Amino acid sequence: MNNIFSKFLLIGSLFYKGDKKVIDHKKGIIDEKVLRRELKRIKFLKEKTGLNHALDVIAETPIAMENYIEILSDLTEDPIFIGGLNEETRIAGYKKAKELGIKCGVNAINPNTTDNELEKIKEYGIDYAIIQAIDPSAIYPEEKISLIKDCLLEKCKKANIKEIAVDVGILDITSTWLAFESIKLIKEELNIPVGCAPSNIAYQLLINKKISKTIARGLNIALSTMLQLANVDFILYGPLRAANYIFEPIAIIEGIKAYGEKLKGRKIEKDHPFYKILTTLR
Repeated sequence: MNNIFSKFLLIGSLFYKGDKKVIDHKKGIIDEKVLRRELKRIKFLKEKTGLNHALDVIAETPIAMENYIEILSDLTEDPIFIGGLNEETRIAGYKKAKELGIKCGVNAINPNTTDNELEKIKEYGIDYAIIQAIDPSAIYPEEKISLIKDCLLEKCKKANIKEIAVDVGILDITSTWLAFESIKLIKEELNIPVGCAPSNIAYQLLINKKISKTIARGLNIALSTMLQLANVDFILYGPLRAANYIFEPIAIIEGIKAYGEKLKGRKIEKDHPFYKILTTLR
């Protein structure tokens, strides 16, 4: 497999609190019929748009994580990021992935990740990760650069992580601008793939009843496309079902960006959104 972050990547979350296809969060019991339908839709959208996709698995307990990983290993070829709510749960996921012989990553390594978890990541051969440059001491782009250099890259080295991408974090609606500037600076100075989760802001405003569902979806698209203009490498777009409205707008923007590169003489691959979707709109 090529480097997971070598092409623009959409990442959808599943099994989080509130995911209606989860019947029991403690035991990891789900409605597999609904999951199969959602994954089938993802496969269709990938083929239609040319976008790459990965799954962010969120679990509450070790047994739930083990069940989720085993179920997904039979249903999808998409890369899986392990994102349990606690260290014990994530470690159970690393171990299960190793037993099943599937390639998984971690979302995320952050300043609080313990040496014990780093050792388990190394032991179970988890070789790609999203690192979170999120800390009260690292709000501005220059501070995030320092956090990455002085802390996060060292943790990745301990865990023998081979493929790294940075989540710059978005704390509130106005901090989207700081994320935009952080993405550009990190790519320029460190040459590391960068992204974030603008969906967190859109859905938080919805949960707090500040905006409607229609506005939340529009905002998720708007923030995501804004960040695409900073040449973001991945976007965590929220619940898997949000793929229905996020894939095509994102693909169109990627196609427009590629058109600009094409004018500069760059060769565009035939499976790129430029050919898959943009040219169909002309």
